[in-house]
Amino acid sequence: MERHIINPNCVALRDGSASFTFIRLKPGLLRVDVRGVDAGQFGTATLDELRMEVMRYQPLELYIHTDDSVSVTVPVAEEWTRFFAQHRTSLKRVWVYAGSKLMNLTVAIAQHRSQTGNLIQIFSDSELFEDALQRALA
Repeated sequence: MERHIINPNCVALRDGSASFTFIRLKPGLLRVDVRGVDAGQFGTATLDELRMEVMRYQPLELYIHTDDSVSVTVPVAEEWTRFFAQHRTSLKRVWVYAGSKLMNLTVAIAQHRSQTGNLIQIFSDSELFEDALQRALA
């Protein structure tokens, strides 16, 4: 796994064809672009990036964009679920564009199991996701 600091507001994690790109759009607003299959090869690195951002800016509004090739293993999904449950008071809102039916189901399960109510909003339309992000930037 490689960690690249693109600039002070952008960090990329890469392992093979899988990647996470964390982009701080403004203080308290983070976009995460996800590509490929996360089978646990990133260890805690992805959630560590989020934890660091939560320590810097609370409450954090999080926009996660997954493409149609993204999938995660059950243990990885469980770690994300735990993260959302443990940090629900530090998160303003989590917006997720699920690029596939599988990711939509995976995020819906995490939403339910994290017991965070309406904290997590799932989009199956990328235009609606981008519109929500643009409103947050305004």
